[in-house]
This record gives sequence, C-alpha cells and structure tokens, in this order.
Amino acid sequence: MNARQAKELLDTHNVACIILRDEEIIFTHAGIGVKPLIAFMEKPLSERSGELALVDKVIGKAALLMAVKLGIKNIYTPLVSEEALDAAGVHGVHIDALETVPYIINRTNDGKCPLEQSVTGIYDPEVAFVKIKQAISELMKKTVTL
Repeated sequence: MNARQAKELLDTHNVACIILRDEEIIFTHAGIGVKPLIAFMEKPLSERSGELALVDKVIGKAALLMAVKLGIKNIYTPLVSEEALDAAGVHGVHIDALETVPYIINRTNDGKCPLEQSVTGIYDPEVAFVKIKQAISELMKKTVTL
C-alpha cells in the first residue's frame, strides 16, 4: 500500500481512519482527530493484536504517538506533520504521506492543533497519552462554556 491507495481507501469507505491487520480491514471510524484511535484502544487486546497498519486522513504528532502506543509500525496518510515524521523516526515507524506540513492546523485555521501542541517536546507515548487526554478535557470544558 502507498499513500495514494490509502486516500482512495478512506474515500471509498467514507471514513477518517482505517486499521488493517495483514492487509485486512479490522476497524473503521468516521471521527476526526484522535477519536478513532481512542475508540480502537478501548477494544479488547485480542482485537488489537498482530501486525497493524494505520490509514488516516491526517497524522500529527499526537496521533503518531497514539499509534506507537498501539504498536502500529506502518502509517499511510494524505497529510503528515513534520513533528509526526520526527517522532516516527524516533520510534521506527514508517510513514508514507502525500503531503508534509510544518504542523497540523486547528479547526478554526488560526493556529496549531491543540492536541499537537499538547505533545510538543514529548516522545514517550504513555506521557503523550496523558497530555492528550488532558488537552481533550480542557477542550471539552471550553466547548461546554460557549
């Protein structure tokens, strides 16, 4: 598989995230951001075992570190951040992407994605997961008060 085939696969299934085991689709999710990876983490360990590959619309450093936590070694994506590529190199993860950007932009297009921001300088997937959950919690509080 390559990044172009990954984009076609995402488009065909109309989802944002696909996880493969031995080239067979075992998980799909339409959610954005890291929601699909969190949903996959909640599955029983038996469903998350084996050699997994991730196909995702966007890979920032937060998503990359969550994929590392899941033991994923191959990622295919239309868009990756430079910080995610850097962390992938540290963890021996292969990423095939169509486009590389300095960082993932937030949903209002006026700054850096808060989840990518939350893992700046972090390479440990366990520490990153705690920081990501904290950032999500803070974002949820802001949404509720609006």
